[in-house]
Amino acid sequence: MLKVKVKLKDRREFTVPLPYALLHAGSWVASSPLLWKFVNQNFIQKNIDENAKTFIPTSIDRKAVKGLLREIKRYRGLTIVEVKEKDGTEVVVKL
Repeated sequence: MLKVKVKLKDRREFTVPLPYALLHAGSWVASSPLLWKFVNQNFIQKNIDENAKTFIPTSIDRKAVKGLLREIKRYRGLTIVEVKEKDGTEVVVKL
């Protein structure tokens, strides 16, 4: 389970748990060819209108994402991100 903990200076601390099942479902949606077709059509048209140069991938490989999520499970307890701001705000992302 991926855990995102946010602690604000004058407020209470809260944790948002993201189960692996939700991550798998999100990765399945994010790697959908239909979604990437829609994204590419809209951004390419917008970039042509604005003459902007950006790189937009054509798709995400589902097998690669599935393998990545499988490997993530092996490293439970690992801190991925730990950010502390000067104003006392803290964000910690752990596996």
